[in-house]
Order: sequence, then structure tokens, then C-alpha cells
Amino acid sequence: MIEHAGGHVVFASPDEVPWDDEVDVVVVGSGAAGWSAAIAARRGGADVLVLEKLEQIGGTTAKAGGECGGPPAPGELPQRAGTWLWICDHPWLDGLGHSDPRDDALRYLARLARPTQYAPDSPTLGLPPDDYALLEAFYDHGKRVVAELDALGAPRLRPLADTWDYWADLPENQCPRGRALYVPLPDGREATGAEIIEAMSTAAGEMGVRVRTSTPVHGLIVDSESGAVVGVQAGRSAASASLVRARGGVVFATGGFTHNAALRGAHLPSPITGGLAARGSTGDVVLLASALGARFANMANAWLTPMLLDHGAEPVSGAFRLPGDSMMLLNRLGQRVVNEKVTYNEMTRAFLRWDEALGEYPNRVLVMLFDRSVSERCRAMPGDAPIDEGGGNPLARAGGADEHEIVAETLTGLAAAIDARLARHHDRFPGLRLADDWAEQAALSVGRFDDLARSGVDVDFHRGESRTQRARSGAPRSAEFGNPTMHPFDHSGPWRAVLLVAGTLDTKGGPVIDPDGRIVRPDGTAIAGMYGAGNCVASPSGEAYWGGGTTLGLAVTFGWLAGEHAAGRAGSGSASRTPVG
Repeated sequence: MIEHAGGHVVFASPDEVPWDDEVDVVVVGSGAAGWSAAIAARRGGADVLVLEKLEQIGGTTAKAGGECGGPPAPGELPQRAGTWLWICDHPWLDGLGHSDPRDDALRYLARLARPTQYAPDSPTLGLPPDDYALLEAFYDHGKRVVAELDALGAPRLRPLADTWDYWADLPENQCPRGRALYVPLPDGREATGAEIIEAMSTAAGEMGVRVRTSTPVHGLIVDSESGAVVGVQAGRSAASASLVRARGGVVFATGGFTHNAALRGAHLPSPITGGLAARGSTGDVVLLASALGARFANMANAWLTPMLLDHGAEPVSGAFRLPGDSMMLLNRLGQRVVNEKVTYNEMTRAFLRWDEALGEYPNRVLVMLFDRSVSERCRAMPGDAPIDEGGGNPLARAGGADEHEIVAETLTGLAAAIDARLARHHDRFPGLRLADDWAEQAALSVGRFDDLARSGVDVDFHRGESRTQRARSGAPRSAEFGNPTMHPFDHSGPWRAVLLVAGTLDTKGGPVIDPDGRIVRPDGTAIAGMYGAGNCVASPSGEAYWGGGTTLGLAVTFGWLAGEHAAGRAGSGSASRTPVG
């Protein structure tokens, strides 16, 4: 007999279900976490089926990286931003002359993941034991996972020797650079996320992993006797609906809930109105896991990035690096509010600040103010550009940035133009306008910035003081001043601006997993047969963004562990299944 619960979970005896297909492991989602799970499960001898709800594979991973900067010069390749994986103590680290001992690395991970709980003298560094166990699993298994993927060419990986972690100067970080891995292409460039997905999916296909696109999973089949997840309901329509049995389990790698307005509004800070995640990131696993009594955590956190207001709630790219030295961010009151050279995740936190005196979020939209020299240099960046190379430069787009760049001869004129631009976005930011005295306050902020630039020390926000900031900012425009990231503004005009808002790469909250990738209940027991990895689950990183590539490092590690465990669970019921060599 089949019984329904909430329309999304069906309880039944597996022998009574009219299955349309049967495999050992079903993987839901085809980003980096999903392919890692599929490859690991297949390596363990499992028959694996990947179900992707969109028309194409890749998820948010496939959107990472890509072309950046202006049009290439004749005979030159386009500038491209690569996509990285961040892994502690990876197999290539010794070759760089670095070491990453376990205790030191765990202190760095814990210090940022749970900063209010961190206690260095505690056996679990102040973290709850289950949270600490996930950090241990990431350290202990990440190196093994990337070695396995590299051996399969899924993908080939190499270290970025001189890339600093995002918190390279924290005393807890004893291995501040070298943890990031990239995929080298034959032409010398770094692979994008789409190219990483191509390598992973190709390897999986050659191993015998099947994939179906345009096949969303909208329900679970649960064994009415044991309570284990034994299959899924899938398909875009009634005509294409199917019931797929998963003898070992179902691994969810479906992305976060960036594009679910209800979940985003219920859990994320109000100023976040969209993000860069694949459009399939609608929190599919949240409802399903809720129906089975899963524990949830980290729902208020996300991988953050500034976005261009004029590119809408689902832009192609974020503003990952704000270029230039004569540049700063001002709020609607004309006040400078943040260190503009910190990493994108940390910078975005400034957009989320509530002003208790005004009763508003005055930083919901921030004005990136810059002068003519910054615009000219960024538009004409050659391959060896002296400032802010890399992706996410909001001014360095093919064909220029005219569609979102605001230009005026005076700050008063700029204020009027910005206000007119804000009026276009009333639907997303109702009633938001600049303060009446914005131009006057902006002029004061510019004067203050000029004084700090001449002194070489940003006593207000400490811009340019860390190794990470200096490395990401490139060579200075002039040796006249001591701070390579700051230069006095050219007051002759024109003044230029782009408008930035808070967004996500994707969310990082959801059902809690254990070190095997199993989704767990509030009492810590696992929901048998139900696994998760990537942005659809409560990220082991907590609040942290440790370094470039953190998202994919976590995704492939816990995807692999989930696929591996699910394959073992399937194998326990069939002695005929053997590992794939």
C-alpha cells in the first residue's frame, strides 16, 4: 500500500512500487558536487544515474569564471577568470615548499567558520562536536578526493603557488598561500567552471554514469517499514514522470535557494535581492528534507558578492574586484562605509548593516565613485594590466560599461543622475533615493579619502594593509604615495559611478549532514538513504569564506564522501558489484 505525506514524500514498501528504473545511486544535480558524488559512487562499483532539472548540465559551477576585461587585441586570446578549488594539505603543497599541519589548519577553519564560538584551548576548538567533525572530514578527505579526481582527469589539477587565502594575515593561518588549485588548459589559461564540468561529466560518462537533463526531482519514495529513502519521483510533466529506485541512496546536489524569493525573504538579510546561482537553485531539497524531519542550519548565511544594480537580480557576473585606486564606495548619505579592497564576501557584509538611528538600511545600494583615470585605465587593460586583473571587474566588460556607468561633470550632476537611475529600480528598492545633501557629503568623503591617500594609511578602514588586498590590487599607479591601493581623486571631472547591491554566489544553508554526507535529524541520527553536498546543505564552512575556491573544494569533497557512502550501502546488498578501476 502506498501512503502520501504532504504530496512530496510517498511511504511504501519498495516491492509494491511500480519502478520505471532501478539503480544503486541517484544523484540529483549536475554541478561539481553532483559529478563528484557520481564519480565516487561509480568508483565504488555502483550503477549511477544523474538527474538534472535544467536543460543543460553544470549548475552554478558552470557559471563560474569566463571571459573578462575589454575586447582582446588582435592576435590575443580573451582575458579569462579561472575557477579554483580550495583544499587543505593537498598533494601538490609540498612541491611549493609549504606545509599545512592538521591542527594548524583546523584552527584556521574553525576560527572563521564559528567566530563567536571559537576557543583555541577546547578539544573541538569551541565548536559543537558535529560541526567540528565536518571540518575534520574536510581536512582529512579533501586531499584524497582531489588526488582521485586528478588521476581520472576529472579534472587535472595543479596548485596556484602565489595565491593568498582571503584571511592570509590571521595568526591562525599558518599556511596562508598555496591551497588553491586550478585546471591548466593547453593554451596556458585557467579552466572555467564550465570546462571543469566538462571534464568531470566526460570522465563520469566514460565510467558508465548515465545522465538525464530536464528531469526535476519533486518527490521521495520512503520505505514505510525502515524509513529509508529508496527512490525518487522525477519528471517535468505527467507524461514524462518516472519512479526511480535508488538501492544505495539519493545524493542531493541541487544548489541553494538564491532563486526562491520566499525562502530568501524568510532567511537572508533583507538587502539581498538576488544572486548569480544557476536558475535551478530554488531550494528543492528544503521541502523534501523538511517532510522527513531533517535538522536545518546556516539558513541565514550565503556566499556573498556585490552585483551591478543595472544587471538585475540574476546577473551573469558579480563585482568580485573593485578596480582602481581613486575609487571608493559611498552610501545614500554620501558616507564612505567599507574597505573597498577586502574580498567580495566580506565587502558585501557592509550592504547589510542596519542603522538603528535612521531605522533603515542606508547601504542597500552603494555608489562606486571613481575618476576619469580609473575608467580609462580599466577600459584599456592589456593582458598584463597593472591594476585589479581578473574576473568581476564591473568596468572591464567587452564593449565598455556604458549601459551601467553614470557620468557627470560635477558631483551635484552625478547625484541627480544617480537618483534618476534609482527611480528605474523602484520595484526592487521602493522609495530608495539619495539624501538631499548627498553631493556635499560626497565631497567631504572625497576630501577625507584624498588626505588618507596622501598619508599612505587608511586609518578609517585599513585599506591596503593585508597581503591579500595588496596582491589583488596589482601594481600602484604611482610610487608617490605609500599605499598602493589608494590615490587622490582627479577633481577636474568627469565624475563616474556604478551602483552596486548585495547578492549571492548562492546560499549556504539547508539540511545538516554528517561526515559521510548523510542528512541528519535534530537528534543526530541519519535519514538512511538521503545524502547532500554543495550549496543545498548547511555548509561546513559556517560563516567562513577561507579562500578562493572554497565553494568547489567543499562541494567535491562532500559530494565524493556522499557518493562513496551511498555506493557502499548499495554494495552491502549485492556482492556482485565490484569497484570500477
